[in-house]
Amino acid sequence: MSRPESDSTHHSPPSDSAEIPTAGNSLYSLFRANKRPILVTYALYNIENVLRLSQPFVLGLAINDLLAAKQTGLFLLIAQHLAHMLVSSFRRMYDTRAFTAIYGELASGLIISQRERQVGVSRVAARSTLSREYVDFFEQHVPMLIRAFYSVVGALLMLGLYDWKLIPLSLLLVVPALLLNAAYGRKTFEFSGRLHDEFEREVDVIQSSDQQRVRAHYDELARWRVRLSDAEAINFSLMELFVLGVLVASLVHYCTSGQPAAGDIFAVFRYVLMFIMGIDTVPKLVQQVSRLRDIGYRMNSRTC
Repeated sequence: MSRPESDSTHHSPPSDSAEIPTAGNSLYSLFRANKRPILVTYALYNIENVLRLSQPFVLGLAINDLLAAKQTGLFLLIAQHLAHMLVSSFRRMYDTRAFTAIYGELASGLIISQRERQVGVSRVAARSTLSREYVDFFEQHVPMLIRAFYSVVGALLMLGLYDWKLIPLSLLLVVPALLLNAAYGRKTFEFSGRLHDEFEREVDVIQSSDQQRVRAHYDELARWRVRLSDAEAINFSLMELFVLGVLVASLVHYCTSGQPAAGDIFAVFRYVLMFIMGIDTVPKLVQQVSRLRDIGYRMNSRTC
C-alpha cells in the first residue's frame, strides 16, 4: 500500500545509516549504557523461566504419585511452586526500580539533545513519550522473547522426553508462523509510521484551537490504531487455524500410542500449549520491532 503524496511528514528509513543510527544501534547504545541492571534482570528472568518450564513435568509426577498412593511428587510440586514464586516476586520488584531509572535518564537526555538541534517542541514532546518504547522493549519485550524461547525450545525438548514424534508435529507451526509474520511486519511498520506522524503533530494541533483540525487529528489517530488492530486480528485468526490442527494431532497421537499414565498425558498437553503460546507471542514482538524501527529514525532525526 502506497502513502498519499500529500503526507510528507513521515520519516522514511534513511539511506545513510552513519548519519542517522538504526533502531538496532539505538537499542544497543541504551543497553551498553545500562548493562548491569539489565543483565541482572535477565539472569533472574532466566531462572524464573527454568522453574516455570519444570512445572508441567512436576505436576505430572504429582498426579502419577498420588494415583499410586505416594506423596513424593506432591512435595516436589510444592517446592517448585514456592521457588518460582520467590524468584518471580524479587525479579518484579528489581526490574521496576531499574527500568524506571533508565527511562528518566533516557528521556531527559533526549529532550536536551533535540532542543539543542532546534527541533520543535511538539515533536520533542512526542519523541520523549515515544522513547518510553525503547525502555519497554528491554523491560517487557526482551523478557517476552526469553519466555517465548523457553516456551518453544524448552517445551520441544520436554515433549521429546515423552515422545520424540511430538517434536516434528509441533514444528509444523513454524512455516505458517514465518510467512504470516513477515507480511504482518511490513504492515505494522507502515501503520506505526502513520500513527507516529499524528503523535508528532498533536501539540501543534491542540495549540491551533481549530475544532475541525483537532477532530481530524483524533480521527486519524483512531484510524491508524484500528488498522493496526485489524492487522493483528487477521494474523491471529489465520495462525489459530494452524494451532488447532497441531494441538489436535499431538493429543490424538500421544493418547492413542500405548497406554500413557494420566500425569504424562497432562504434562504433554501442558507442554504443547506452552509451545503454542510461545509461537503466539511472535506477532507482538514483530509489531514492537516495527514500531521501534520508526521511532529510532525520529529520535535521531534533525528534522524540526
